[in-house]
Amino acid sequence: MNIAGCHPADGAGIGFAYSGRAVTARNNGHTVHLDFEPGNYIDTGADRYQLLGVHYHSPGEHQVNSESFAAELHLVHHDSGGNLAVVGLLYRHGEASASVQRLLDVAPEVGATAELSNGVAAVEYAPAARDYYGYAGSLTTPPCSEGVRWLVMQSVGTVSPAQTDALQAITGGPNNRPVQPIGDRVILSVRG
Repeated sequence: MNIAGCHPADGAGIGFAYSGRAVTARNNGHTVHLDFEPGNYIDTGADRYQLLGVHYHSPGEHQVNSESFAAELHLVHHDSGGNLAVVGLLYRHGEASASVQRLLDVAPEVGATAELSNGVAAVEYAPAARDYYGYAGSLTTPPCSEGVRWLVMQSVGTVSPAQTDALQAITGGPNNRPVQPIGDRVILSVRG
C-alpha cells in the first residue's frame, strides 16, 4: 500500500517488551521466518500482542508518498483473541543492517527448519523511534485475509545492496506483494 494522505492522530505509542530470542528459523520458499520463544510482546495502550515471529520481503510491500523501499521486515504478533498486529520496518539502500544480517546468517535451505541454540534477540528488531502509520488491512500472503492491524514504523533503516541481493537469492527473486490500493482505508500518522 502507498501510505499517503495520512490523518495526524494522538495515541498511545507502541511499547516494545522484547526480552527473548529466536528459537527456530524456517524457510518456506517464499521467505525466512524467525520464530520466537513466548514472553515478547508489544503494548499499544489498551491492547497487548505477543510476538510470533519475524520475516522479510524484498523489495518492501509498502510505499510512503510513492517512495519504494529495498526491504521490509514484518514483526507478526497476536492477541489473546487471535487478532493479528504486524509491525512493519522499512529499509532503504545504504549501510548494512546488523539485524537483517542476523536473519541472513541463520537462514536455512528452502523447505528446512533450523533450531537456534542462541538465536537473535527480539529486542534487536525493536525500533528506537516510535512514530508509526496505522491502518486496518490484510495479510500480504495468501489467503490475504482482512483483519490485520498494521503499524508501519515511520523511521526508516538501511540495508546494503548486497543484503537485498542475498534476501532475494534465498527466494529466487523478489518476494513482495504488489502495492495495493488504499481504497476507503483511513491511515493514521501516530506520534509515539
